[in-house]
Amino acid sequence: MRRLDRLDRGVLIATVTLILALIGVIARGDQAGVLIAAPFPERISVTTPLRLTFSEPMDAPSVEARLHIQPEIAVRLTWSGATLSLAPQPAWLPEVTYTLRLEAGARSQSGRLLLAPFERTFAARPPRAVYLAPAFSADSLQATNIWLVKPEQPFAVRQLTRSSLNIESFQPSPDGNALAYAQPRQDGTADLYALDIESGETRPLTNCAPVLARCTAPEWSPDGTRLIYERAELNPALDWYDRDVPRAWLLNLRDLATAPLLSDTSRLGGTPKWSPDGRQIAAYDRNLGAIAIYDLATGARKLIATLDDVGDYAFHPRDGRFVYAQLIQIVGRFSSALELVDLNDPNRGIERLSGEGVAVEDRQPRWTPDGSRLIFTRRILDGSGAPSAQIYALDLETGRLTPILVDENYFHGAISLDPSGRYLLMQRVPVAAAQPVPSIWVLDLETGKLWQIAENGFLPRWLP
Repeated sequence: MRRLDRLDRGVLIATVTLILALIGVIARGDQAGVLIAAPFPERISVTTPLRLTFSEPMDAPSVEARLHIQPEIAVRLTWSGATLSLAPQPAWLPEVTYTLRLEAGARSQSGRLLLAPFERTFAARPPRAVYLAPAFSADSLQATNIWLVKPEQPFAVRQLTRSSLNIESFQPSPDGNALAYAQPRQDGTADLYALDIESGETRPLTNCAPVLARCTAPEWSPDGTRLIYERAELNPALDWYDRDVPRAWLLNLRDLATAPLLSDTSRLGGTPKWSPDGRQIAAYDRNLGAIAIYDLATGARKLIATLDDVGDYAFHPRDGRFVYAQLIQIVGRFSSALELVDLNDPNRGIERLSGEGVAVEDRQPRWTPDGSRLIFTRRILDGSGAPSAQIYALDLETGRLTPILVDENYFHGAISLDPSGRYLLMQRVPVAAAQPVPSIWVLDLETGKLWQIAENGFLPRWLP
């Protein structure tokens, strides 16, 4: 037999080594383990879901059983492919350092294991307030713009937009990183823009002005991927009944594709709002004299008759209840009462929350995050209490009505709760002032502390 020369021996050794290496990899199987991609940042908003993206689809129970957050807080877990999202219920506490830990041993669907524990700390920044200002100005050329202020740093305000025309509608994104707002033009048209809070960069979202349309009232979907907004056609070539009436349009923020919510142009849609789960949209239809609630998956429609068309309605945060303002006549004038319906059980009928025959005007219903209470403004019309709008809370289980803030020297409005449900943001207007200039205030519902954070501003909203 021919002896192997030096080159042959080298090739043989290399081949055998490669085969042994491959056998070793196969024998070790999943010892490479599952990996976790670059996860969430260490500084987030109070509403931001945490997202863990694994290198492959996981066995959900094996992950969830090994997942811990300290300090403990309720979270909602949802899976999308290999990504796990953890949404706080209702919000992360500001400036609290949380630690998320996933123990080793979580298993993928193919049988691979997470070989080492994963741990990361994070904290949530306190919510901020955004609002419109100035409400009044001696300089007629000073337009209303969007401003930002931190409640813990009152009056240290920052201007976010620099429009030469008054901005009238805007909405913060669910994660608090952006704003959508309507930019008006001299010809009465308007387009929607998105503003990045940190960088200040803006980008156009719609192209309404060139086709003589006014696009306003943007509302973010709960997952932050879409907008619902009002669009009114201003083209004089249209029939009169099609001009300058609100219709609801949807916008996909990934590719900016936009289309009417409804194909039937006779259906209108003013002040559209999302349900908390993103499955339904409520909008006021003047032609029907009702709030129309559309199921996005099935196209089904539910109608709630009311002549109050200002958008005072709200979905319950957790179940199918829906509260809205009903126009009524009382004490020789038109007023509004709050009514409640169960969208899942139409047989339950309508419940008048304001009471029967009570001489009040109730508006601006806001659910607490757990849905147990309703906070709203009330004017007492028969002289037995403050005629200016004050703030009350109604416990839905007990029916107990509690005054939250009553000060007859002020008219209260534009109320909103922060994601935790502890802080109430509002505008206050002095009743007896020669020039009733609104200002921005915050009320701590736990301690009762009330403090002003900005002056000469209106329509405040929380930026998570």
